[in-house]
Amino acid sequence: MKKRWFSVLIVLSVCLSLAAPAFAADVSSDDISHELNHDGIGRIAIKSVPLPADVKLQNGTYTYSGKVLISYKTKKDMNVPDYYNMAVLNDDGTKFRKIFSGVIPQKPKANGIRYMPFQDNKRVLLGDYVLECTPNIDKCKSTKLLPVVYPSTLEDDPRTTHHWSEIIIAPDNKHMSWTMLRSDIGAAAAIGVLERKTDKYILENVQIISTVQSFTDDPNKPGFIIPQLIRGGEVKQFVKGGNAISLVGALHYSTTDSVVQDLDSETVTQITYTPGYDETTIFSPDERLGIVMSTRFSKNTDPAIFGLMPRPLGTRSMGGLTGIQYMYAVDGVRKFREGNIGPVLIDVNRSVYEEGYQGIQLNTDENWVYRSPMSWHPDGKRAMWLEMLRGTGDSQIRLRIVKLLDYKPKKPVPIQPTTDNIPYAIKDLSVLDSVYADIEGKIAGKHSGYATYLDHKSSDNVGLTETQYVNFSDDGVNFYNGYEKVHSNYAGESRYEADLQLTGANQGEMKLRATFSVAGGPTPARLLFDIDDDGKPKSYGYATYNGVTLHIEDLSE
Repeated sequence: MKKRWFSVLIVLSVCLSLAAPAFAADVSSDDISHELNHDGIGRIAIKSVPLPADVKLQNGTYTYSGKVLISYKTKKDMNVPDYYNMAVLNDDGTKFRKIFSGVIPQKPKANGIRYMPFQDNKRVLLGDYVLECTPNIDKCKSTKLLPVVYPSTLEDDPRTTHHWSEIIIAPDNKHMSWTMLRSDIGAAAAIGVLERKTDKYILENVQIISTVQSFTDDPNKPGFIIPQLIRGGEVKQFVKGGNAISLVGALHYSTTDSVVQDLDSETVTQITYTPGYDETTIFSPDERLGIVMSTRFSKNTDPAIFGLMPRPLGTRSMGGLTGIQYMYAVDGVRKFREGNIGPVLIDVNRSVYEEGYQGIQLNTDENWVYRSPMSWHPDGKRAMWLEMLRGTGDSQIRLRIVKLLDYKPKKPVPIQPTTDNIPYAIKDLSVLDSVYADIEGKIAGKHSGYATYLDHKSSDNVGLTETQYVNFSDDGVNFYNGYEKVHSNYAGESRYEADLQLTGANQGEMKLRATFSVAGGPTPARLLFDIDDDGKPKSYGYATYNGVTLHIEDLSE
């Protein structure tokens, strides 16, 4: 059964993390090969990049020339605030060459430092700065660190909590996209042209590429609202030669998946289809393969129970729980909870069209947990990511490589100028001044019935979302009755409740309550099973869909 192309509600990510320093001497360099011809990709080999013993790794990525760019600290500058060293080397550890050392001041609303090499191999986008290398990154003899100026109306807006959480640079070396975190709508993605001036870079021709209002009033039915196609989430990579963006979204299973949003058309394409937590897909140069951050191979921490049964408004109903799921399945696994978040190697076409496709697990030791970023070597036969030793915080990180021993890549997708004529983009940035966060109304099924929908957010990170289905059907074949509810509270307990039935061609049911502890701290988002005031456990129940049943108790701590 082939999967269709879908338009996607982009679920807003609220939690990101940077890779942190580690002593290279603590990192193993195991080499593991697998016979995987059944997947069509062939044999793979996974190993760690050897680094000098005095290098305390912070981050690493492939450049467009195939070198490895790393940031690191040493013992002498470990405690110097905002101090960074950068070097390039081969991915076998040879020809280590330092290209930069110095202070890079972090702005209050920045999400740290990112490392995004330009295609010209002469510059690195860091978020609030561009590092220019002369004559190029590989043979750098001198550097300039120039600030990036964001539109003040966006950066200085008090509702903007982070003026960027993710940044990417297009292969045309001009267009930059980034995601802002906001207190009203969670996140908003933008794109602009990064223009070099005398002593700075300025973002010009900035456009919003997120949907700002997710519902509109139904002109024919007073009191009813119409869901809008919602674009824009955490941006991850320019694809299709520079005229589309890989980002975080959700559709089919009501939990996060990876999607591609075109810039030269209104098309949004879902790439991964799992009921659990998928986030980033970084595409190979020929865009036939991808590496994905995913919980799909982590049985005891995969939140698939929340996405197993499709719901027409599931992505909207679950929005308040997305950050909690991240803290449970990602941040919690990095800190204390046994499990893994990939990465996973996928055949993109099979991931889109083949039901049940899983791909190849690249995590070889569950004590080591994936951390961003992921990147590809320009030869299309090697990919790279970071891993941290669970529970060690910023003390032990290694740089991992998978080599595709048999795979024969096609030619890279040709680079094209990124378009400025984006059909859905919003050029008037003041549109964010009139965002309404609270939504209430009825949504008519396309065939029959309706759903009542309520979404309320307060300024203290507390939210309530309720969806009640009454004989709701979009296709006249599948019918929904019942409710699901999310009460989110990042400073306290968060709860999901559902009593929902699906009848018709597909059969499903959710009788489920899941209560999570406070989202932050050393043991974030623990599932709670103690007895509540009503005499029932704080978490209990199940979800079932077409013969598959999952129980919340299987995710107990």
